[in-house]
Amino acid sequence: MSCVEKNQDNKMDLFVMVVGASGIGDGGDKKYNYKVVAWTNEDDPRQTKIVTTNADPEFREVLHLPQNKAASFLNLELFSVNAADTDAFFCGRANTALPMKTNANVYRKFKLENLDTSGNIVTVGYLEVYLGLKTG
Repeated sequence: MSCVEKNQDNKMDLFVMVVGASGIGDGGDKKYNYKVVAWTNEDDPRQTKIVTTNADPEFREVLHLPQNKAASFLNLELFSVNAADTDAFFCGRANTALPMKTNANVYRKFKLENLDTSGNIVTVGYLEVYLGLKTG
């Protein structure tokens, strides 16, 4: 049985508060635009607003991911985008198992990973989130 499953009596929803990313910004004069895309089922991704900063981006935004299909993992990707959000540069990806408990918030800080020029997986920063699985 997966961590998130809709049964006949209760609908489950995942709420993901994207707090921010660390180890990403360079603190220089140039500002960059960032967004996070999150999903449990690839056919229903959600994204944060775009944050413009020269430091590490802070989102502090809650994404609601209705769970219409069974799921076990949350996937998150961080992108640097242009101001119109028409062109994106992939910064890194993280995934985590979904919480086993319902109606409780779980804090997670996990590595954002990408490939280097040799094809090796490297850590490019960290993403902080709170996960809440709600029934209702």
